[in-house]
Amino acid sequence: MILASRTPLEGYLIGSQQTSRVGSTIEQAKQANEAFDAAVKHFLRDWIRHDLIQLIPHAEAEQEEFIEQDALRSFFEQQKNAFQQLLDQEPIARHLLRPASEVYFDPDAYEPLLARYERRIYNLAARHLQLEVPFRYNPPSRHDGNGDPHDLSILPADQIREDIGMYFGTRRSDETALTILARLLRQEAQLHSRLPIHVITEGYMEDSLRMIKVATEQLGEQGNRQLHCFLIQRRHAADDRHLGAALLLMNPVQPNQPQRVIFCDTLNPHGKPPWWDKFRHKLDRVFPQPAGILPISDRLEDGGVNLQRLHDGVPVRHQDIDCAFYTYSMVRALIGLTQAAPQVIMHAPIAEVVSHMTAGMPSYFAQPNQAKDPVIVREENVIRRWNTGRVAVQNLKREPALEESQPQKVAYETTYQNKVEYAPVLR
Repeated sequence: MILASRTPLEGYLIGSQQTSRVGSTIEQAKQANEAFDAAVKHFLRDWIRHDLIQLIPHAEAEQEEFIEQDALRSFFEQQKNAFQQLLDQEPIARHLLRPASEVYFDPDAYEPLLARYERRIYNLAARHLQLEVPFRYNPPSRHDGNGDPHDLSILPADQIREDIGMYFGTRRSDETALTILARLLRQEAQLHSRLPIHVITEGYMEDSLRMIKVATEQLGEQGNRQLHCFLIQRRHAADDRHLGAALLLMNPVQPNQPQRVIFCDTLNPHGKPPWWDKFRHKLDRVFPQPAGILPISDRLEDGGVNLQRLHDGVPVRHQDIDCAFYTYSMVRALIGLTQAAPQVIMHAPIAEVVSHMTAGMPSYFAQPNQAKDPVIVREENVIRRWNTGRVAVQNLKREPALEESQPQKVAYETTYQNKVEYAPVLR
């Protein structure tokens, strides 16, 4: 059995324990949330006293009303580095960076119990600064100007339009989350390997295939004659939000003829991935062959696993929208396999490759080819969602103040030299 090694940052990002064991009690979470809200109000009072005293009413009651309703929104509107200023306050930063063990997760929808001002911070940061803390902010249509989520309890049942954006556990992985995962994969690929490894996470799936072809052509022009392993983790297309993974073995001498192509999907309900034929077409468009030569798609091998649950008949709050984490784990396992046993990647039958890959995915597989119980898989992904947000906040905490003329998303550069390990093991 070949298991890919786990870096400390990897352990910090995903953890491997379940919400049923690591989640806080609701009483503890409420107490922590109240302390957090008090810390934010204290910060806002100081900000008003130093910067806004001439602009708001002087009566204490009116100032408190302003703090309760509009102050945080005003702070985000006026300060381009508002999030960083909040993170400079130790009690605020500590709460936003708390591990999953200090969060109460609803046992049905796994919704985390967030403090009132915490929800506002995530929503206002996304709305005004384009800073996305993955999975923790509501879509703009689901919160008001102050960052408070709409109260659906006051609406008649027939007016509530439930969708995946309503829930922490079902929101799609945004570009922030995908960037974090991509950086981690690239770090893994930098470790020594006799078979050079490249991670492609740009564009959509067909764009990534074209990048591989161009990169292989450039290697050939440089005189490179060694096989190279390219790994893709990307969405299929602009009109298809599902993420897939792929492995291509490329010979720079023959850039238009991949030596091996493995497509790794997360769904395999009837013995064939739903995106199989589409991927074949993409391959043949990117690597067209002369007349009389078999198409490259004839070399395609199925390296998929049946992890992701189908949505038919499943309540919205229980839907499985975690293909980003599945494909990340698949690519990471294939990187480790390529580094440890390149001969398997180059020559072994696809069934053996898949066995090794699943052996390198202990968060999802109890043993090779034997997936864990869906409840355990679900809880693993809830932890991954929470910790992806922690990584985003930690990287934002490291960032210098944003340039006023160029708002941007959080940068996610993390290195082994400057990493901060808050909770390598979640308890």
